[in-house]
Amino acid sequence: MSLGGSKSLLNESTRELFARWEDAKMSWRDTKALEFEKEYLASLPQAVANATRIIEELDLALAKIHADCE
Repeated sequence: MSLGGSKSLLNESTRELFARWEDAKMSWRDTKALEFEKEYLASLPQAVANATRIIEELDLALAKIHADCE
């Protein structure tokens, strides 16, 4: 899989996760649900954004390496 494909898959998977989380919150409304959201989901969008930026940087670096080797 290409880096661009990996970036797309990461973003799509994150959207799917949050959509499913919204569904789960309809029936899971206790303090453990809030703890889960704070512990695992709250920081995820920023982590995905950072990973996406790094993937883009790697893609550029690999393209330059490939061009330099030709």
